[in-house]
Amino acid sequence: MNRRGSRYVVCLAGETHDVVVGVDGKVVIDGTTHDVSLSGRGPARMRTLILDGKPRAVYAGRRTGGLWELGLDGEFVSAEVMDARAARVRALSAAVGSERGPADLKAPMPGLVVQVAVETGEIVGPGAAVVIVEAMKMENELRAPAAARVERILVAPGEAVEKGQILVEFGEVEPQ
Repeated sequence: MNRRGSRYVVCLAGETHDVVVGVDGKVVIDGTTHDVSLSGRGPARMRTLILDGKPRAVYAGRRTGGLWELGLDGEFVSAEVMDARAARVRALSAAVGSERGPADLKAPMPGLVVQVAVETGEIVGPGAAVVIVEAMKMENELRAPAAARVERILVAPGEAVEKGQILVEFGEVEPQ
């Protein structure tokens, strides 16, 4: 964390939010500043969040790939939390779809394929993990830009890829 804080992109309930966690107990969410503090750990990952002077019971359970299960006052939702760099990588890899169907997944930078998380013929939802590429000693989870069918997988684990190389070709999902 630097002196200004850490920036995150949080996807929650179909909406994307810009969040900056400051070193001074301030959190800026989509440009609005809030006073925030969090109590010590309670039973079963329960904590008390004090948001703008109001206490609330919260639960935060970390899943894989930046996914979290969050509970606030007894209501649970899933959220995806990315640092600013990961959000930029996702934006670069999610090219705008063309008239022929969903956009193919391309490597946003040179790297090494660590894992292919899909199979040919599989139907994936928007944001589903497709390929993990290691670049600059960081693993980058590349995700599907839209709902699609995996038509062809053009890479395998251990393979080096170049920026802009097509990793996975997608086809349209037929309505049911």
